[in-house]
Amino acid sequence: YSTRAAAQNGWAVLTRQHEVLAGVANRILEAEVDGATVFRLQAVAGSLAAAEDLCRALKASGADCQVKR
Repeated sequence: YSTRAAAQNGWAVLTRQHEVLAGVANRILEAEVDGATVFRLQAVAGSLAAAEDLCRALKASGADCQVKR
C-alpha cells in the first residue's frame, strides 16, 4: 500500500471479504521498495501451523497469501 491509512483500510476491506480473518490481529510494516516507501499488511497468527491454516483458508476463499517464517 502507498500509505499507512490505505493499509488500514485494506485490512477493513479484507475482513469484510473473508470471514476467516474475523478476530485475527494484523500489523503494518513500513518498507522501502525501489526508492519508494510502501506499507505491507500482515495477518498475525499465533504459530506457524496457525499461519499455514489461515493461508489455506484464505486461498480457499479466493485471496492470495504467503506465510512468512
